[in-house]
Amino acid sequence: MEDCKIKTTCDELDQFLSSLSQSNIPSPDVLHASPTTSDIHHHSDILAIVSSTNTEAYRCKCSFQIVEDNNENLACVIRENGTICHLPDGIFPPANFRIREAMKCLINLLNKRSDHTFIRLRENLTSVTFDSSWDEKECLLTLHYGPPGISQSCCEEWKQEAQIVCDECQFVRVTGRSKGIKLFVSESNYISPVAAADDPILEEGIIQDTLWLILQKSSIDESSIHRVESVSLVQPKQSTDALNVKIQYQKPATAFQHPNAGVMLTSLHWILNTLTQVSQQHITTTMPNSASTKLRLLEMYNGAGAHTIPLAKSMLLSEIVAVELDERLVNACRNNCRLNNCLKGEASDQDQTLVEVFKGDAAEWALRCIHKKNRLSTDTSPNEVSNNGTNDYNEFDILLVDPPRQGLDKTVCEMAIKGTFTQLIYISCGRRALIRDLKLLCTDFDIEDLAVIDLFPGTDAVETLIHLKRKTTLLL
Repeated sequence: MEDCKIKTTCDELDQFLSSLSQSNIPSPDVLHASPTTSDIHHHSDILAIVSSTNTEAYRCKCSFQIVEDNNENLACVIRENGTICHLPDGIFPPANFRIREAMKCLINLLNKRSDHTFIRLRENLTSVTFDSSWDEKECLLTLHYGPPGISQSCCEEWKQEAQIVCDECQFVRVTGRSKGIKLFVSESNYISPVAAADDPILEEGIIQDTLWLILQKSSIDESSIHRVESVSLVQPKQSTDALNVKIQYQKPATAFQHPNAGVMLTSLHWILNTLTQVSQQHITTTMPNSASTKLRLLEMYNGAGAHTIPLAKSMLLSEIVAVELDERLVNACRNNCRLNNCLKGEASDQDQTLVEVFKGDAAEWALRCIHKKNRLSTDTSPNEVSNNGTNDYNEFDILLVDPPRQGLDKTVCEMAIKGTFTQLIYISCGRRALIRDLKLLCTDFDIEDLAVIDLFPGTDAVETLIHLKRKTTLLL
């Protein structure tokens, strides 16, 4: 199925590309998910981006229905086309190893008949969700309850039982949810994330992760572009030829995060390599002492900053403006920028790439940019400043978009075409929407490079990475 869906995607892209008037059309590259800590276990060497054909143990978020057999034993099951499917040996192959261990530990404890019967945890339990960090060091458990839910009079008993599960299975947090009630306990030795005590993100639960950029130092001078050697979840060894950049994340468990760590690493590495090439080409056409040597980037659908922070720390850009609709992710991205000392207005090093994060709908933001550009083109007065303290329309060089499966709103495509963007990077998880959007964008942009990666092995989902460059005859 994997080879078939990749071939289908490549064929669809080839068919579309052949309809373009563009010369030297590239063929899609097929990438493979990078190995994660599951693949290398306790190895401490540098984790390079290499091909992998592993189709199991890739998901870091999994939900299961809970069923009870005639012997009152609970089990995790999945549904396929409305039919309950039991998991052989209680193993769900797509789940990463940390979640597999957590599943086994949880079910074994809930089915114990000796010291603890876990009556309150079992009562009205309908489903469970496991969330692990990309590096699999942390795992959170959420227990979902159907009517009548968790009894108000039994909340303390529930917490006592949940604490045992939390410590035995080494969950950083166990949450119970039913209508009108949410309870949680944390692992006894758990060190809470750095956040304000009243920060809503703490109430929802946080997944903490660490990622490493390995930058190959320039042989020319310190101010030259560093090449991204690899992206890793494992701390690399020190090297005189490489610069190791540590990136920390705190992600709200209830909001979206990339569920496939290997694909996330591969995509991020591809984006960084693309931007390195763009930056090098830009420098060769810019005066050495020009203030605009580095490029400015607008990122839409930035989430909690999975791409944003590495882009800022890669030293390839002068500034990043990030736009996200989900308020939880907006707050998380700002917090992650603080953790990594790159939030505009708060960073101690003002010479590095700074990030400004805004809450907003991509289509509405794009429409505002278009309207302001139209007004500014006929107005000689200074640029308008919005109520949130920044220019909604600024001259950006690069547009990075990572939309949901539905793709881009037409207004975002229009903004890309009418704006000052010379480069566009499109990360797509909906290939039909991608073809639709490319039909609009390719009137003004040529496709420079594209790649396809298996997003979820065993399903029809793929991730497509596209680099577009504005047609030279249409430069603003």
